[in-house]
Amino acid sequence: MTSRHQTFGRRGFLASLGFAGAAAAGNALLPLGRLIAESRPERRFVGLYFSGGWDVLLGADARDPSRRYGSELNVGTELLPAEYRDPLPVTLGGREVLWGAPMRALLRHADVSTVFRGVNMNTVAHPTGRAYVNTFVPPAGVAARGDSLGVRMSSGARRDDLVLPSVSIGMPAYNLSYGGDLSALGLSRATEVRDLLRPQGATFDDDLAELLRQAQDESRSCVGAAYHGERPDQQLAASRERVRQLVERGLDGEFDLGAQTALQRRYGYASPNNASDPAVRAAVASQLLATNLTRSVSLVLVSGIDSHQNWGAVHPQRLEAGFDAMATLLDDLREDDPQLERTTVVAFSEFARTPRINGTQGRDHWFANSFLVFGGGLRRGVFGETVQDTLGLRAVDPVTGRASAEGVVIRPEHIGATLAAAAGIDPEPFRAPVLDAWIGGRS
Repeated sequence: MTSRHQTFGRRGFLASLGFAGAAAAGNALLPLGRLIAESRPERRFVGLYFSGGWDVLLGADARDPSRRYGSELNVGTELLPAEYRDPLPVTLGGREVLWGAPMRALLRHADVSTVFRGVNMNTVAHPTGRAYVNTFVPPAGVAARGDSLGVRMSSGARRDDLVLPSVSIGMPAYNLSYGGDLSALGLSRATEVRDLLRPQGATFDDDLAELLRQAQDESRSCVGAAYHGERPDQQLAASRERVRQLVERGLDGEFDLGAQTALQRRYGYASPNNASDPAVRAAVASQLLATNLTRSVSLVLVSGIDSHQNWGAVHPQRLEAGFDAMATLLDDLREDDPQLERTTVVAFSEFARTPRINGTQGRDHWFANSFLVFGGGLRRGVFGETVQDTLGLRAVDPVTGRASAEGVVIRPEHIGATLAAAAGIDPEPFRAPVLDAWIGGRS
C-alpha cells in the first residue's frame, strides 16, 4: 500500500482531488457504506501542533518555584519576566496540579481537559518527533509508518455531506490505510483557504457556463473498459464536482479575516494576512468547522519555539500566544458542544525541553513530553507523572495514571489508541493497549 503525502496550494489541490473524488464516487455506490456513514455521529477533531519542542515546565508539567529540587532541575524563575514566574494551580479530575503561567487562558477549559504527562518520545530529533506526533505511531527513522491522526479520526465521522473530509495546514497528511475519499487537503498556510473558495478566471453567463459544464462532463478518457479500478475519466468527473461544490457554496467571504470583524475581535489578530500568527491559524480552523467544510482540522498552531538560548525572552511568550489562540478556539467549539462530547482537541509537540538551563540561558531537547486533550470522550484529569527532581520518566498504573513500579511508561501510541477507541474507531493500528479506564467519564 502506498502513502499519499501531500501539501498543496490551489493548483496542487485541484490535481489531488482526482484521487479523493474517485473514491468518494465509488463509495456512494455502496448502500452498506452509506448506511454506516449516515449512522455515525458528527464528530469533530482538531490537532494543534506546537512546532519545535515545547517546555512542559512552562506548560502542563510545571514545578513550584518555592520548592527545592535536585541539581538536575532548574526551574529558571530568575530568567523569566515577572508575569511568567508563578505557576497556576488548577483542579483536574478532583486533583490540584500546576500549569505554567503561559497556559492562563486555558484555565476556563480545565473542566474538559485531560493531561498526559511523562510521555516517552524515544527521540530528541525533530524529524522523528514530527513523524511520531503526526501519526501517534512509532516512525521508521524519520519516515511516518501510520496515517495522520487527523485522517484516522475523520474516518469516524459522517462525511456524506462533506466536500473536505479533513484539512491539514502546515504539516504533512499521511493516508496509508484508507480510500482516497479520506485523503486530507494539505495547505502550506492557513490564509490559503480563501483562495481555494474564490472563483478563478473569467466568469460566464448562465447559458454559456452550463454548456461548458456539459462539455466537461461529456469528456471521455482513452483508457479502455479493461482498466482496473476507477477510470481516470471517473476520477476527473468526481474531482471536478468537488471543486464546483467548493466554489458554489460561496464561502470565500467567511475566510476574509479582515472583513470578519467579530472573528477578529474574538481572536485578537492584528493582521488578517499574517499566516504565522497563532490567532489567525486558530481563527481559520474555527471557520473550517463552523462552515461545515470539514470536521477534521490539523495545523501547526505555533512555530519558532526551538530556541536554545535566551529561553525566558522567547519561549513563554510564544507558548502564551498559542495557548491564548487555543482557548478562543475552544470557546467557539463549546458554543454548540459545551462538554466537547463529540469533539476531540489534541495539543502536542514533538518533544519537551531539558530540565536544566544550558550555557546560553536556554533549554535543549528532552524526551519526557506532555500532551493536552480537551473533550474526546476521555475522563478528566492527569494521567502520568514525571520524576519531580529530574523531569524523568516514571512507570504508571494504566488504570489510575499514578506512579507504579509495576506499571508502564506511556507512549504516544497509548494516547492514539485511547483517542481512537473513545471515538469509536478501531485502535488496533496503534499496536498499544487502550487506556480503558480513561474513556467515558467526566471526572
